[in-house]
Amino acid sequence: MIVRNEESRLARALESVRGIADEVVITDTGSTDGTIALAEQLGARVTRFEWCDDFAAARNACAAAARGEWVLWIDGDERLKPGCGPSLLAELAAPGVIAYQMLREEFDAESAPAPAGEMHVMRLWRRDLPIRFQGRIHEHPTPWPVDLALKTGRRVLLSSARLQHWGYTPERLPEKCLRAVRLCEMELRDRPGQLYYLIELARGLLQVNTPQAVAAARAPLDEATRIMLSHRDAPRAPLPLVSALIEQLLAIRHSMPVDVDTLLELAARWFPRSVPLLWASARVRSEREEWPQAEELLRRLEDVLRRGTHDRYAPFDPRLREDARFNLGVCLVRRAALDEAQAIFTELLKSPRRGADARRNLDAILALRERFGA
Repeated sequence: MIVRNEESRLARALESVRGIADEVVITDTGSTDGTIALAEQLGARVTRFEWCDDFAAARNACAAAARGEWVLWIDGDERLKPGCGPSLLAELAAPGVIAYQMLREEFDAESAPAPAGEMHVMRLWRRDLPIRFQGRIHEHPTPWPVDLALKTGRRVLLSSARLQHWGYTPERLPEKCLRAVRLCEMELRDRPGQLYYLIELARGLLQVNTPQAVAAARAPLDEATRIMLSHRDAPRAPLPLVSALIEQLLAIRHSMPVDVDTLLELAARWFPRSVPLLWASARVRSEREEWPQAEELLRRLEDVLRRGTHDRYAPFDPRLREDARFNLGVCLVRRAALDEAQAIFTELLKSPRRGADARRNLDAILALRERFGA
């Protein structure tokens, strides 16, 4: 772990790995609270690193102090989900496996009873792999463990163990967005033209959401779009984060130098199971009154969510499930499929968010039936 002023969360993070970690190595980057004393009290071995606006440098210094056969890295605002320890230890004995991806549950408030979404993260690998971290922010392992596995005939699997994350709660989001923008700008000055960091810089600026930040987002969006389109004939996207770029471009499509139909085609070909992109594409089709295409996208969205086969590149608002159901009902009304639409809106009457809208649509369906006959 690398930490700074995590006294309020550290005990929970360390307690989550008690009993499975042979050692806990914590690298402190300049805490001014009781983080270091608490870490030592809880049995961690603490090293210090002078902060230099580079998360990868700090993470590499921490990893260099590790002595175990496997490395699991977590942050102070994360923890291993309760009850996952035994299964995780069993997985480490699997032959030929050099790394594990994990699902991380994302919580949007400390008091939230359930996660708002989940995403894949690469967090566990053998320490003898030639892996280092790269990136001033959103640091990532390089070489990518999957590439190493392909070259050596070994495997990377998805762990049954899960992490839990409280990093983007409302009170922390503004500060983290500003820091992300600053460090993405520094990363791009160090190594220009990185598609990943161009997308992250644009996302950060749009989240800051001041007139100046929104205007500044245009340059990285344009450059990221140009790089993405240079790969438009490839069977796969150049990286998973391109799904977030396409989603953003569809949201502001009227002011971007890229054809909307191109974006819809790339979304369908590269990310057919992306919940945010299925939703964004259905919204565009609905606004263009292309109701059959909108209906098909919404049904596919519901199907991947029901089966659990959707992409986990990034979390999404769980309310989207209910909104997709509601919008499917709207599409069905537009297509005169009133029986199924009526069943959907009747189902949504009990929803605190959508109940009133569902009642209005049921009244409209009743008026249509009275006007045109059953």
